Amino acid sequence: MFILILAFVPWTQTITAQGQLSAYSPAERPQAIHAPIEGRIAAWHVNEGMMVKKEDLILELVDVDPKFLAPDLLARLDQSIQALEERRETMLARADFLDKQLEEMTTLTDATTRSAESRVEEASGRIQSAVQRQAAAKVAAQTAHLNLQRSHILEAEGLISRRELELAIQAEAAAQAEQKASEAAFQEVSQSRQALTHGREQIEAELVQRILNIRSQRAAALGEAAQASKELADLALTRSNAVQRRTASRIAAPMDGTVVRMARVGAGEIVKQGDSLFTIVPDTATRAVEMWAEPLDAPLLRPGRKVRLMFHGIPTIPLPSWPELMAGTFDGIILVVDQAPDSHNRFRFWVAQDPEADAWPPQSQIRQGTQVMGWVLLNRV
Repeated sequence: MFILILAFVPWTQTITAQGQLSAYSPAERPQAIHAPIEGRIAAWHVNEGMMVKKEDLILELVDVDPKFLAPDLLARLDQSIQALEERRETMLARADFLDKQLEEMTTLTDATTRSAESRVEEASGRIQSAVQRQAAAKVAAQTAHLNLQRSHILEAEGLISRRELELAIQAEAAAQAEQKASEAAFQEVSQSRQALTHGREQIEAELVQRILNIRSQRAAALGEAAQASKELADLALTRSNAVQRRTASRIAAPMDGTVVRMARVGAGEIVKQGDSLFTIVPDTATRAVEMWAEPLDAPLLRPGRKVRLMFHGIPTIPLPSWPELMAGTFDGIILVVDQAPDSHNRFRFWVAQDPEADAWPPQSQIRQGTQVMGWVLLNRV
């Protein structure tokens, strides 16, 4: 009779799904904290299950990396950095000084070269005059010699006097003397120009060598400054790593929450980088149920559908077909449905608390990871 009565009582079609309580926001889900460096446990500052606030100190490590063991490492690095900075500044200042010296030397070289070139040009002008004098003296000597020969003939024939012959002899001697003097003057100015040219070349070579030396010294100073900059960058990186490792050795809570699953290691024991130390379960403000449905039921899922939830551990009388008669269950609403199945060909969907219904049990009673059974409410027939 009871079954016959139920056959005529309206009931609700449902989809059954399984899931677990989680947090809709990824930042509020349990987070495993791993050792950021290899180190020795110095001290635990919390116990299992303790509530902590963000930035509360949970664990201290002592770095065991040989490169970062020295307690005064940062002070020594700072001293080295300061010394390198001073060395770099000294080399840069020397390079600036050599730049000015190079500019002055270049100016001096130009002025000296112009002066020497001017003296060589003057000597060249004197050579030209000496050449002209030499040519004139040669012609005069030849003329005086011819005139003396004619005078000898004329004097023998009685056409000129002895006195006139003597004058011709004197004129020829004077012309020969002038020719020799012009040749000597030519040799003198030629040697003078050669000496000036050699002196100019020597001065230019000396000045060029001095400029090259200054440039070499400048390049060396800049090279030392560049090397100091490289060493400074390396030291700055080492110091940054040291600071980061010392900061990482003090492990604090990344958020408000509860510390669970603490590693079974005590003071003095070594943990490796990446070892799990503890898990923190955040205080969740966006609790939601992560559920999975079979492919056959997936087309009936859509955001906004009502869901009745049964949390494991909460006494419940499940009557899915008559949700209004169910006791110990709570109302939810579908937030989102995945558009693709998982590796098991199931479709995931998220269920949040129905804002128009009674609140879910507190987090102290149903924690993240609590298993949940749910019934998605469809049509009433």
